[in-house]
Amino acid sequence: MRLDKVYIDGFKNLRQLEVDFDEGKLTTVLIGQNGAGKSNLIEAITQIFRWVDFVHTTPKVGGLSQFKPNFKFRITYRIGGVTVNASNETETLTVLVDGVKVAKSVFEARKRDWFPDLVFGYYSGGSRRLETLFDAHQRRYYDAIKRQDVVAKVAEAQEKRRLFYCRPIHGVLALMALFAFPAPKVKQELASKLGITGFHSLLALFREPSWYDKSQKLQPEELWGAAGPAGSAARRLKGLAFHPFPLQGDAIDDYRDKRQVEAQYATFLPTLDHLTQLAELFADEREMFYALEAVDISDLIREVQVWVTRNNDATGDVGFADLSDGERQLLMVLGLIRVSRGKRALFLLDEPDTHLNPHWQHSYLKLIEDWTGIAAEADNCHIILTSHNPLTISALSRDEVRVIAQTDDGCVTATAPYADPRGMGFTATLTEIFGLASSLDIETQRLVDERNELVQLADSTDEQQRRLIALNDQLARLGFLNEDREPLYQDFLRTWHDLRYADRPPLSPADVEVRQRAMKALIQKLTTSEAKP
Repeated sequence: MRLDKVYIDGFKNLRQLEVDFDEGKLTTVLIGQNGAGKSNLIEAITQIFRWVDFVHTTPKVGGLSQFKPNFKFRITYRIGGVTVNASNETETLTVLVDGVKVAKSVFEARKRDWFPDLVFGYYSGGSRRLETLFDAHQRRYYDAIKRQDVVAKVAEAQEKRRLFYCRPIHGVLALMALFAFPAPKVKQELASKLGITGFHSLLALFREPSWYDKSQKLQPEELWGAAGPAGSAARRLKGLAFHPFPLQGDAIDDYRDKRQVEAQYATFLPTLDHLTQLAELFADEREMFYALEAVDISDLIREVQVWVTRNNDATGDVGFADLSDGERQLLMVLGLIRVSRGKRALFLLDEPDTHLNPHWQHSYLKLIEDWTGIAAEADNCHIILTSHNPLTISALSRDEVRVIAQTDDGCVTATAPYADPRGMGFTATLTEIFGLASSLDIETQRLVDERNELVQLADSTDEQQRRLIALNDQLARLGFLNEDREPLYQDFLRTWHDLRYADRPPLSPADVEVRQRAMKALIQKLTTSEAKP
């Protein structure tokens, strides 16, 4: 599954936007200024896939499909050896497969072949704007499984849940599944990259769900009559737990809530052997993950805590909640990539590198690439993510980056940078890819600007010369070389009139490229002139 091209016209600030992805690459990173439209593009793509999936299966409201996008689109993706093009430019959905128009009934019948198995969404911030686009699939899935005990029916509901929003609890559930079904290379990657060497223990704390009818007078030991895969998975945990017991626990989710007490039930798995016994009840890590997730979406879980051993700590005192935000965020993404193994999946991740330290930001996409090769099938995945971090893209080719920018007339463009970020270094990535006028702080840049203006003067006063000497001394103490002593550099400054960079807003990709070409042309002209006798 690889996204190829997207055209969007009329969604928020996206007007006649065309994005051409390199379908030969596993990852595509969207960068750009705040408000340029990166998140809007992620949302628009999500809306497109939601409608294409639901258009023929959901009731119409006022004669219109409930989830029909209010903008025009064309989208092209490659899947299973064919190219699929979907468009609503004629008001209704038109689908072409390898250039041949297919009927609605044919597309529905062949959706397993022509539509992604999974479209994952994730946003690292607190807003539910992206998450709400996945609510309809979540609701349909929950309604289908909440009291369903027929395994085939549950599997069918899972297959139809083609849009999947990643939430924080998925990280701990995926980690459980990874430990329960250990793969040598996956274990090695967890140990070497994250320092997690093994499973120590697990506590699943169940709570009285919101749907429970108190008139039934069921005991916590009966798990409040939970049915379907949620009830089945919860009872499996209870059956393997060491001394499970009921308790009265705190039900406060927010400091503004009134203090409440709720009925809870604690199940503890003290060893890896207990987790292995739990795994024996499932065919693979995906089945186990979905079963545990069913417990969560059925409102039965108050908390799941997994304790792990680490390279420098085998005591088991380190819990999933004790890991940093960056580690938990990374484990969630890596875990879901593993769970999607064997599926054709599109990942739409909005700023997934937010909480990572610079070391992990620098190696984030390499880690994703390595993990996908180990834990999934890279050819079946396409990972599209937004980022504000130059370290994240520093090892990429230009084909893997799209710069989202707003032009003076308000239009939004998506283009590859003029050069590969790979090999540029951090500073050049900031200026040449992100468009910063300078990578220096404003005060230091002001000193450099003033120095350069004085250097380029053909005739300077004594006062200006003394000021230049003082500036050079001040900048030298900051680690700057006295480039003004080089005659060629003086000639460059005299000719290059654009000398002030402090307080300047970021440049657009087109402006960056124009500046780069102008500088190259000027340098070539100066060096040619200097070489002449």
